[in-house]
Amino acid sequence: MTKKQKKRSVALALSGAVLASGAVASYVLLRRHPRYVTHKQVFDISQTGKKEGEITVMSCNVRCFTPTDTGKKNWHYRADLVVKNIARTSPDIIGFQEVKPNQQKYLSETLKGYDYVIQYRDASPASEACPVYYRADKYKLVDKGSFWLSETPKKESKAWGASCYRICSYTILEELAGGRRFVVFNTHLDHVSDEARVKGIGVVLDKIAQFGNLPAMIMGDFNAYEDSETYKMATENFLDTKYQTENTMDSATYQAWGEKLDAPCIDYIMISKTGFAVEKYFVQTDTYDGVYPSDHFPVCAVLHLSGEKQ
Repeated sequence: MTKKQKKRSVALALSGAVLASGAVASYVLLRRHPRYVTHKQVFDISQTGKKEGEITVMSCNVRCFTPTDTGKKNWHYRADLVVKNIARTSPDIIGFQEVKPNQQKYLSETLKGYDYVIQYRDASPASEACPVYYRADKYKLVDKGSFWLSETPKKESKAWGASCYRICSYTILEELAGGRRFVVFNTHLDHVSDEARVKGIGVVLDKIAQFGNLPAMIMGDFNAYEDSETYKMATENFLDTKYQTENTMDSATYQAWGEKLDAPCIDYIMISKTGFAVEKYFVQTDTYDGVYPSDHFPVCAVLHLSGEKQ
């Protein structure tokens, strides 16, 4: 290595150290925000009633923790509002997106009565995940797994111009009371590459096909509008819950902290064409004194499970 290369290497290392220390300092400072401690919400789903065969589902992009989100947009200010939203809906199943380790810790501590499956998309300390939470007193875990949206889904990988690693996590659940089984998929498609979105949803659909006639639902942030090829592919074999009942609403899902309230949907809950009936679909548009719990509104659906035991 030449002297010039060594100087450049040292400069890059110092630059990286400064950025890292700045991020850590921001995290520590915001972690001490009094609201994060004094307003901590705890919600226990086991204290709410449950109906056999009925499933309330929520897809919730929490907006990942990042020090560049300052003020009331920062996770440490709005974390309790995410939990408050969940408490208002009392979902049996939640698919989260953009969950980083510190956010997962908070959610697992404040959401009581849920079990969950989680796999981070890469090995970095600030990696993201798409965990699936499910009501532990209503469902038994039969199987779980995660895969990458790439040409090699069984290993950490990315493809097709994706901006970062993209992952899908799933769980097969069985009703404790009725014994019926279904599978839940939760994903977050790429926000940059259209090819990555189209081929990524193809990987998800191929995986679902492996479960045969088992009723299935896909939820998540697709980063795609309803006129996109991604949406068309998904709805060839699945139904968008938004259009399966008159008891529905039309709203933006990604609203950019209230700046894009008229934007089309990009977050969805879709179901297989058999196995479920939709009672209700809605977008949870709650804000709290003008504060948005996330830059996405949660998407929710009330479903009824039909069919015999598996």
